Amino acid sequence: MITELEIEGFKSFGSPADTLRLGALNFVVGANASGKTNLLAALRFLQNAVMQNVDYAVNDLGGSSEVRNKLLRQRREPKPVRFRIKCAMPEIEWESPKNKTVSSEYFDYDVKLDLRSADNVPVIESESLRVPLVSEGKKHVFTLMRDASKVIITDPLQPSQKKREIPVPEQEATRLALGVGFFALPCVILREEIGEWRFYNISPHTARQPYREGPDIDLGPAGENLAVILHKIERDQQGQDIDAIVQGLRSVVPGFKSIKTTQLPVEGKWAFQILEEKIRGAINPASISDGTIRLLTLLVITTWTAKHASLIAIEEPENGVHPHLSEHIVEILKTASRRHQFIITTHNPNFLDHLEPDEVILCDKKDGFTKLKHASDVTDIEQFRQHFSLGDLWVQGALGAIP
Repeated sequence: MITELEIEGFKSFGSPADTLRLGALNFVVGANASGKTNLLAALRFLQNAVMQNVDYAVNDLGGSSEVRNKLLRQRREPKPVRFRIKCAMPEIEWESPKNKTVSSEYFDYDVKLDLRSADNVPVIESESLRVPLVSEGKKHVFTLMRDASKVIITDPLQPSQKKREIPVPEQEATRLALGVGFFALPCVILREEIGEWRFYNISPHTARQPYREGPDIDLGPAGENLAVILHKIERDQQGQDIDAIVQGLRSVVPGFKSIKTTQLPVEGKWAFQILEEKIRGAINPASISDGTIRLLTLLVITTWTAKHASLIAIEEPENGVHPHLSEHIVEILKTASRRHQFIITTHNPNFLDHLEPDEVILCDKKDGFTKLKHASDVTDIEQFRQHFSLGDLWVQGALGAIP
């Protein structure tokens, strides 16, 4: 789980970076164009940079001009694009070369990128990973330091090669050391954690479509493969997941009875249908409301996808859903966040009425730069809450991050 995040020089984020604390459940609120989506884009960029390479991550966003902060660029301030994450993974343990059990206190990862080159080739200015370790009651520190030409690793649990210096081949110039992974076990662990981040902006039109089954298929960012995932849940006899999805919809969709999947005879693609209490036969996705499709996709994310993800980011899950269901949606996400981390962007003040101040991140734009803080950091927030709900306070402008 990410416990601290710093973003510098990326899109709407300025310099120096502020440190944002993150918990298991994080709702990000603010006006349009304040930087909510850019927060998620930064995490997606970092994931692409680690799992692929920096060049791929830059091109995925449309080039360095779309990555770097435009205001800093106009001011000709030579600031790098920088990301730092601090992750707590207390359940992770492994065996050292001498069969000693090792646990980590946290993983602190920092990378700076120079995206100002005339030939548009990104340069990894620096990269570091620091992992305090505990083995048999003794504390050690694993470190990785990298610049444009070399990687230096200090691994106290590898006595025969405690400190290693590895040159960076020219063909690997835009590949992060963490992305290589095999340098050391802490690198492998953090790389896997980042690889399990998932990002969603649900499109009912996309989620309705039939899809062909394939190996290792996953729910797509807009809801692609929803029918295939529902079929997998049925086929694998994950009754508990199906029950949670069905019960979740029964409690909010009038007349809803169940879901079933069917394979189309010509194309072989999988589609889903819903059953209602007083209607004979099944209802095809084209006749299902956008709100129901969104809720169904959200329930699949929080029951099935969450098992395969370390962090789940969702853009505005309230779109097309009745405001009176806000408490229900928050409860779904709160339950899922007991096991997995969530970051949710929203414009819905009703969500805030069912959240604690430290679960709400306020996104403002000040002097052209995105600024983030928690509602719990607002002066006299508990006094305000004696008279108004968090949603009311946000709408009134008492919290900032004006909707």
